[in-house]
Amino acid sequence: MQAYQFALSEQDYMRALRREFHRQPELSLQESRTSRRIMEELDAIGVPYVRVGDHGIVATIEGTRGDRMVALRADMDALPIQEDNPHLDYQSQTPGVMHACGHDGHVAMLLGAARILSRMKGELHGTVKLCFQQAEEVGKGTREILAELKQFPVETMFGIHLWSEIETGKISIEAGPRMAAGQAINIAVHGTGTHGAYPNRGVDPIIASAAILMNCSALISREIDPVEPVALTFGRIHGGEAGNVIPDVVRISGSLRTTSVETRAFLEEALPRMVKSTAEAYRTRADVEMSQGVSVVANDPACSDVALHAVKALGLEERLTRFQTMMASENYADFLDVYPGVFALIGVRNEALGACYPHHHPKFNIDEEPLATGAALHAQYAVEYFKSNSGAAQ
Repeated sequence: MQAYQFALSEQDYMRALRREFHRQPELSLQESRTSRRIMEELDAIGVPYVRVGDHGIVATIEGTRGDRMVALRADMDALPIQEDNPHLDYQSQTPGVMHACGHDGHVAMLLGAARILSRMKGELHGTVKLCFQQAEEVGKGTREILAELKQFPVETMFGIHLWSEIETGKISIEAGPRMAAGQAINIAVHGTGTHGAYPNRGVDPIIASAAILMNCSALISREIDPVEPVALTFGRIHGGEAGNVIPDVVRISGSLRTTSVETRAFLEEALPRMVKSTAEAYRTRADVEMSQGVSVVANDPACSDVALHAVKALGLEERLTRFQTMMASENYADFLDVYPGVFALIGVRNEALGACYPHHHPKFNIDEEPLATGAALHAQYAVEYFKSNSGAAQ
């Protein structure tokens, strides 16, 4: 419970930082000011760090041992969205850019955790790496951090996402899939252009594309177990420039989200099969590209148990809740592909404060009270993990 008391004493510090970052957001791969402010705060605490990539940072807090390590992560980038919260005195001052996903709070919590851990070194029977990640919103920033961590005996990774669909202060740490794997899909359907008055003289890729979209929906409903979570969405179609001309090519873009390795592997074969066979039926030709994307964010059962012990040690057991697996994706999965760990969700929904809009919405905002919960949980996870003689994931 000591970590939580320390966190409460840091609440004003974290709130002020969060509002500062919110007021001056920066897009992915442009987080120069945010990165500089993080380093200034680490310098003030006396925590050493290294730069990774253009704006990423990995800091180190040494406890009583250096042969065991836990990594904690926060992302720092904002989104290309015009904020619509004129009632906030800390509304974004950068036109067309806002923190609409809570990353400002994530950075504030991890800096708060740095201050807490610096006061608890005697209880920290290992070393903690604090990872401040750039460019999460565009699927980047993990490679540089992983390259830095590879040099050290890191055993587990812990991260937190503030979540607007969960009641403020509630904590979700259950094991298993938490966020879906995500892949981009790009399809080019090639036909033969012609005048719209003589469709028989060409090969129409628009008709073929319509059939492809319908058949792909049938692929999901007829070849995938109905209880298996899958989301196949096509959000962009472009073909032609005039209403009376059949074009040569139609381009389609979408995304595929799955929560199991087996289903993902099946659809990586089945989707191109369905697209190409449908195209051939309409005398067209289809090229299909599927990105590698990101893996499922899946909490390791042993590490989730460590997180549970941390919540109990903080005296916050009554705040535990269960939350469904989300079909949204997060490249925190890159870390969990290497290290067992946990991606915790902490609720920030509070309708009385107007903090009730979804992530990536122009009116998105958070209840700031759970910042203390998040900072304490970061710190206590490290403390509890090191209490294990052999490591929770060994």
